[in-house]
Amino acid sequence: MLSIEYVGFWSTLVKGTAEVGRVSAAIPPLPAPRIDPANFPIASPWSPSDLARLVYEDVFPGERPINSRAAGMRVPAAARGVNFLKVTGCRLALNAFQDGQPVPQYRPGIAYNTGTATSWQLRNAWTIDDLIWYGWSCWWVVRDPLTGFPTAGDRLDQAAWTINDDNKVEVNGVEVPDDQVMLFPGITQGLLTDACDTLRRARRLYEIVDERLESPTPPIDLHQVKGEKLTPDERKELVNSWRTARKAKGGSAVGYTSEEIEVNVLESNSGDQLLIEARNAARLDVANHLGLSASKLDATAPKASLNYETTQGTDQSAIDYDLALYLTPISARLSLDDCVPPGISMEFDLSAVQD
Repeated sequence: MLSIEYVGFWSTLVKGTAEVGRVSAAIPPLPAPRIDPANFPIASPWSPSDLARLVYEDVFPGERPINSRAAGMRVPAAARGVNFLKVTGCRLALNAFQDGQPVPQYRPGIAYNTGTATSWQLRNAWTIDDLIWYGWSCWWVVRDPLTGFPTAGDRLDQAAWTINDDNKVEVNGVEVPDDQVMLFPGITQGLLTDACDTLRRARRLYEIVDERLESPTPPIDLHQVKGEKLTPDERKELVNSWRTARKAKGGSAVGYTSEEIEVNVLESNSGDQLLIEARNAARLDVANHLGLSASKLDATAPKASLNYETTQGTDQSAIDYDLALYLTPISARLSLDDCVPPGISMEFDLSAVQD
């Protein structure tokens, strides 16, 4: 468990930005940073989180693994599911409870104060995003000098922090005191670990769709039935000319052969239905990894025609169970004794997304 002292370095992180003058006046003055400001540049939450893709492609040319959030979000089913979880979860406020009863008079500053112009909704949305993709998230925190409880905090970009061999958090390569950061371990290892094969297969399906769009007619066999046997170079030239013609605008349905060449269609459009079923199966797999019901990703579950589900029922299930996979790590961490007094717990107010 992290030790607790009041130290802050957020003033270093936002130095030189427009947000400096908009920090909440409720936050006590920060002491002088103990770390070189040059080590803490502002990082966009949309920035890539690692260089693994570049390294992998150099070592294994031709392979295209899903090993970054940016690559994963290019899979439409994953993007829909992640965005649903984020936009739903970020609207939920954190409230204090004691013995199962709300304590409205007590609302810790960190629940609604980020210390910058960034809203707590946006902070929570990207924390959920971290837990979905990586299984971890990390906040910087500002603590009250008297109580030690956090009064403000914001998410650190995944590319900016790591855990070293001593189990200490490093931000841009610099070890940070425990009381300046707060780790949120997730319930899963994240999609990039648990769903890497599923996401890779889903992306391959979309690549197949692109290939079919470039050449929508079924594959063909150019079969020589008479005449002098074509040389390998002549056969290659013939195939390439047909391939070019099929990809040309207005040329996919028309071709020409001499009497020596016969065109044989190798398959019918039945393959299209197989492709549709494969894409539906991919959406189901992504939904399972995210902990979402199939309907949230417009996927059809097996024997769906025999099951009756109301929209209200699936929405309530998403709130009660699907979102809990990512909200519980946040509320549990903020309920520890280094955040709130003993006996107090923090829970998300679900009324904002309930009828």
